[in-house]
Amino acid sequence: MATEAVEKALERPSLKPRPALTLVGSTRVLSLDNYDCFIGVSVNVAALKQFISVQAMAHTPTLIISERGLRPEQIARALHNASENAAQPFFAVNAHSLDGDALHNLLFGARGMIETCGRGTIYVNELTRLPALLQQRFAAHIEEQRWRANSGRHQGPRLIFATEWNPSDVKAENRIAYGLVEMLRPSGFTIKPLRERSEDIPYLARRLAERIAKRLGKGQHEITPGALKMLSDYSWEGNIDELEAALESAIGATQPQLIDESLLPSRIRYAALKAIPSSGVDLPRMVDDFERGLIDTALRQTNNNQTKAAALLGLRVQTLNMKLKRFKEKDEEDEGVTE
Repeated sequence: MATEAVEKALERPSLKPRPALTLVGSTRVLSLDNYDCFIGVSVNVAALKQFISVQAMAHTPTLIISERGLRPEQIARALHNASENAAQPFFAVNAHSLDGDALHNLLFGARGMIETCGRGTIYVNELTRLPALLQQRFAAHIEEQRWRANSGRHQGPRLIFATEWNPSDVKAENRIAYGLVEMLRPSGFTIKPLRERSEDIPYLARRLAERIAKRLGKGQHEITPGALKMLSDYSWEGNIDELEAALESAIGATQPQLIDESLLPSRIRYAALKAIPSSGVDLPRMVDDFERGLIDTALRQTNNNQTKAAALLGLRVQTLNMKLKRFKEKDEEDEGVTE
């Protein structure tokens, strides 16, 4: 059931709130309109804005704990852009794409990012999955930064890390990572998944729909209250990424019009199904929708690396390619029928 906050959001046709952030102790204003993780009215979103406002004034290492699909890099970029060092470089390091030696050279090698970034920001995803030696190197570097700060010396770049693991999960598997996470927790933030703040989903869905329609060259699409409620009630395993994919599928397949329940993927329409309706269901389509959603999420998560996506899905690369080809052919057939 939708909460009272969700029901209030469903009654509001506008895309508000369109947030701007005024930094504590500063006259500087940062627009958050293009940062999806700040769209919404939940307590968690309000706390995130406050966290950015306060943390931007510091230059300390920061930890963002979030599930996949919540776009922690956007939080890192907002933190950088809100700081007094916004004109300095921002480097984002994808730990998935490099092995341990390459990561070490990229970050700590001669003319590496640590040396050349100045007072800028280095964002590293998947902190708890980094090689143990690299985690140790980061821990030593953070301690050195703190010593430099206490002695009034140049600290180097701000480090921002992201992890999907909660500290309690890390402790049993990797004590080095656990210690590093605990070191960073005082200046960290946990962004809650969409299923725990469903009151944000109507605002986020409207904002994403507006952006998707513009990107695809489509006219404005309005989402009906019924569809918004269905989106709000759904448990988004892929969070913002999955929500955007579902809306893009609906908008890409239609002319400018209302997006109602019938245009949403069947996995969403029937997520809370207690009984099969008298009109029946299209089981093959439901299975296809669910499978396609998982594949889209895996490809986004691996930056369209089919080998890594196949590994996440427990498939051979050839099998994944066959499925992608089948989906493409089906889409072309559907377009032909529409025309």
